[in-house]
Amino acid sequence: MSRQFDELIEDKFEHLGELYSLILPTSFPELVKALGVKDTIQAIIDCATHEEEVSHWEKIKEKQDGYIQEYLNSIGNFDNSVLVSNITYLAKSNEIRLGELEKMLGISTGYISRTARENASKRLSIDVVWKIAKFFGVSIDDLISHDFRIPSETADLLRKFIVKLSVQTMMDEIEWECEGGYMYENSPVLTHLSLFTEENDGTVVYHPDHLNENFKWTLAGDVFSCGSISKEQRLMVIAFQTEKIKCCHYDFILYRKNEDGSYSWKKAFYCDDPFSRLEEQAAALYDRISRKVDEVRLAPDVRSIIQDYLS
Repeated sequence: MSRQFDELIEDKFEHLGELYSLILPTSFPELVKALGVKDTIQAIIDCATHEEEVSHWEKIKEKQDGYIQEYLNSIGNFDNSVLVSNITYLAKSNEIRLGELEKMLGISTGYISRTARENASKRLSIDVVWKIAKFFGVSIDDLISHDFRIPSETADLLRKFIVKLSVQTMMDEIEWECEGGYMYENSPVLTHLSLFTEENDGTVVYHPDHLNENFKWTLAGDVFSCGSISKEQRLMVIAFQTEKIKCCHYDFILYRKNEDGSYSWKKAFYCDDPFSRLEEQAAALYDRISRKVDEVRLAPDVRSIIQDYLS
């Protein structure tokens, strides 16, 4: 009996010459193995003939049950607050009221409002969660578990990049050139880049590769470029809009002039991601660039001399 007790302490036991180990699962595959060990112990109990033997194996089974329950408890309960927050955030970001969302998805009026409350006794059904995820173009996993209000590492990096561009623009540390497209005449870049086409009335149409091609996207202002970011490529800021969506969007691309005189481009980043919240910073940068291009430019050392004199 002492040998059996020692083995129990070590979470091991022997049966019919085979050594088994109790399992404290940390994943689903390990949980399956733990349930298999429990079934083995139960089979031993069913075949036991002495009360003392049954009591011994019941203790081992109880310990394995405890390990299984410990894992199940670690899974926790579904956090409805993340889902509630994300639905509210997505709707507000896209200027959609919950009542309008329900109507568009064919859901009874007030259903989302009633079930999306943090203290609601009922929860949103899986088919409604699926519809909402599909509607906003996000995954179900992200919708229920990823807080969209928390900026990603990449979004935070881009935000810092835009802020630095804005500060350097204000301090005349970097220079921007107007490529036209709205108030000013189109530059050769706009004429030759496949991203832009000009209509008969002079309107420049922008063709973003990441947005609905059935929409007509037109420039909301002149296009600006900067060669201070990279020696081989220029950074271009494009402000555009469509009649169907009454707001301005901003794309950042990198372009270069090839040896044969043609132009090529690639995506730097786009600001239309509702979770990155870059639109506000991009709008502020674009406004600053627009005003700076028309200002008298001062070299950084000249600006410094004047500021020192004024202070």
